[in-house]
Amino acid sequence: MTVPGADPTGLSVGEIHVWTARLVEGDRATTGQLGILCREERARAAQFAFERDRNRFIQAHGIVRRILAGYCDTDPAALSFARNRHGKPALARRGTGPNLQFSVSHTGDCCMLALRLDHAIGIDIEKLRELPQAAAIAQSYFTAAESAVLAALQGTAQRDAFFLLWTHKEAAVKALGIDLAAHLGRLEFERDPAGQLRLAAWDGDTSVTQRWSVLRLDAEPGYVAALASEHPIQSLSLRNWNGAGAD
Repeated sequence: MTVPGADPTGLSVGEIHVWTARLVEGDRATTGQLGILCREERARAAQFAFERDRNRFIQAHGIVRRILAGYCDTDPAALSFARNRHGKPALARRGTGPNLQFSVSHTGDCCMLALRLDHAIGIDIEKLRELPQAAAIAQSYFTAAESAVLAALQGTAQRDAFFLLWTHKEAAVKALGIDLAAHLGRLEFERDPAGQLRLAAWDGDTSVTQRWSVLRLDAEPGYVAALASEHPIQSLSLRNWNGAGAD
């Protein structure tokens, strides 16, 4: 099954495409995206107190619409979305069109969008920043074992480990389509022999690792990102959005 759109190779079952886009300063870039947003998105944008935050929101949502429209072979403004009871967005199905699953995350000047056919997917990106309360947050939202590992670290090492673990957990929760705050502690991660994070259990059930993968992604400098999806994953393609498509 191939979906026409943003890239000539399309998107086949088992493939995952991850797009990275830079959010830029300037009214021109923002105005170019504002016109394709729906009424709800415009209303949400208007609620931001600071212009920079408002512009980032508009650009991120506009870029996501343009990329998704390429895969769906439709006009970006014509796309419609629904949300589950936890707020996870999904494309409204259009007749016999593809079951395109997506997840989006943006922070700072970076936006990432992950797409897959038929299977749930989640992505999270965080900007590395000083976080003196990292250990305290871990005690509230992570497992006891994870909190102990973080508490043993100091300074930059603790900060980097915290954000790496946070992105893995949030990507998994977003893929599951459930409430973030209530479920971060139910997911447990551990280090593999190579020192990489891997999903270990859900509420103590280790069989979850047979159904789900959570992977660290190559992100822009100063950022950390992770992707979660169901097995099997046949290929993962990283792409950059330059205003028209892949570069």
